[in-house]
Amino acid sequence: MDELKDQYRGPQGEGGRTVLLRMNEHHVPLWDECLSRLPSDLDGSVLDVGCGGGGFLRKLSERYPYAMLFGVDISEDALSMTADVNADVVSSGGLELHLASVDSLPFGDGSFDMVTAMETYFFWPDLQAGLRELARVVSPGGILAVGSELRYGSGDDSEIDAKCEEYEMRLVRDVEMLSLMDACGFDAEAFVGDHGVLYRGVRRF
Repeated sequence: MDELKDQYRGPQGEGGRTVLLRMNEHHVPLWDECLSRLPSDLDGSVLDVGCGGGGFLRKLSERYPYAMLFGVDISEDALSMTADVNADVVSSGGLELHLASVDSLPFGDGSFDMVTAMETYFFWPDLQAGLRELARVVSPGGILAVGSELRYGSGDDSEIDAKCEEYEMRLVRDVEMLSLMDACGFDAEAFVGDHGVLYRGVRRF
């Protein structure tokens, strides 16, 4: 059993830093796979929810050098590492970071052309409420991208159940995620790759 398992939900202190560094290394294949399914160019506003150690925001800043980036997380330590990892983008004014939960975001309606959430949805307190809040801040025609390494149907579901119990996660099947995204106003589809799944939705007008 992972002795740091409690740190994944809300990283704090030295243990949290260890987990955040681990995330920044381990999730790269998933991030790259998800990015391959997202626009090649974007110069609007992009929000990363549950930005963790800031590695995916680093990827976003490299892919979209003219976009205005935002990151939110419930962990102050995560935001601190994100600021360090993206120090040049922060100092240039291209990245703002906020302490916030997915179900209560400090942004106006339709603020973002794209919202991303990598390896985080299964820790949200209420998945449907979180998706509704993300739908509120995505502009019509904008994109919501939710990525996860774990996915029901990709192997032994009993192993996934055990992992969910150990880490206090709530994973949903593709059909449920797509149904919830549809109910929140997205035309959504699932892309299954070698390293996980991307649920990509386009906000209906």
